[in-house]
Amino acid sequence: MLPMSYNQRMNDLINAYIPNFSIAPCQVCRSPVPVDKFGQGECPHCGWHQEAHGIQYPADVIYPNMVSFDKAKALWSQGLPLAPSFDDFIGGLKYYKEVQFEYRGILYAVCWQRDGVNFSTDDGDDLQNYATIADFKAHAHIDDKLLIDIWDNVQNADYM
Repeated sequence: MLPMSYNQRMNDLINAYIPNFSIAPCQVCRSPVPVDKFGQGECPHCGWHQEAHGIQYPADVIYPNMVSFDKAKALWSQGLPLAPSFDDFIGGLKYYKEVQFEYRGILYAVCWQRDGVNFSTDDGDDLQNYATIADFKAHAHIDDKLLIDIWDNVQNADYM
């Protein structure tokens, strides 16, 4: 009897515990990923969330990923994490309207609503309001430092 392949073992384990899941290659790194019946699942190797819209619009930042499909493939091929740039973060804000990030251990929230962009700590302190996303991008600051200038020190940028 031949030994089972890694993919077959993963399929057997998943099917034993979670019906309607299977194994598919990651859209970015090609590693095996458990996916649901809709083809969605998070890659444990590169962190890419498998989903169809990002593939259909490969240059756009689309929930649940904070970088575009094209950028994710480029970052992965360079051995870099799939971390969003400030422009990717803005793309996520435009797509989903609520995003967050950590800076120096503090969680910040950014919400785009009809009346503009609200920028605050997660508990509502230090509220800044901007009329447009362009104003937020140009003027948002923490401790008198523009957000765009400190972006390399931001962590866990993601959707809320």
